[in-house]
Amino acid sequence: MKRKGFTLIELLVVIAIIAILAAILFPVFSRAREKARQTACLSNQKQVANALMMYVQDWDETFPFITACPSVEQDKPNTTPQSQLHPYIKNAQVWECPSATTQRTRPYQRGAFSFDGGWYYPIEFVGVNITIGCNERLMPNLGCTWWGRPLKMATLVAPAETVAFCDAPMFSGCGGARVIFANGCCGGLCCAPDPTRNRSVSRNTRHSGGDNIVFADGHVKWLEWSVIANNCGQLFDPRKQDRRTWFEVRGLNWAP
Repeated sequence: MKRKGFTLIELLVVIAIIAILAAILFPVFSRAREKARQTACLSNQKQVANALMMYVQDWDETFPFITACPSVEQDKPNTTPQSQLHPYIKNAQVWECPSATTQRTRPYQRGAFSFDGGWYYPIEFVGVNITIGCNERLMPNLGCTWWGRPLKMATLVAPAETVAFCDAPMFSGCGGARVIFANGCCGGLCCAPDPTRNRSVSRNTRHSGGDNIVFADGHVKWLEWSVIANNCGQLFDPRKQDRRTWFEVRGLNWAP
């Protein structure tokens, strides 16, 4: 009586076919998961956009701002635009992009507030990795002496073409320098790979080679990294006088 079974060659062929199918399907599944995360981030940023529009209307068409001098004694730890919009959003998790991979210090409790690197937030921000940043050219740092003033909607040349919030490895976008490679930046300056040197672009961009962006008029959209890079000055300058590309401005601290 003969026993039936598979030969070694047949088993190897089946294993090879399974390996080929896995190699084809795994990237597809990975892209599908990333697309879901991108959609979730876009939804979060839409909440940010709605909160921004309500804030602007409540404050006489004035945008949020950054200040290095919190009024903590008055229960107002609002040193960043993220904390200033919190009463409208009421969910600190909105500021944590699900596709963010950069590691940074998360705000921890300091007294009755949340504290991170010199910036105070409401207590709800404790443990939240803030990876949706503001455009500090639109929302400048007024310091403790208030040497400047918050920008008003009327001063913007093209609100629908001006970045308000975007994917970034920390609470500010550094004039766009931290935005292109939002998953590849560290510290205060952008040290991400340069695409002109044939290094991986998709590995360090946030969402499939691009970023989600909230514009100053309240609409939200995804932009491919090269579009942002080639129009960096125009996208982040409220007055549309800066025409430099990301390659020319990377690593600089912008002044409004």
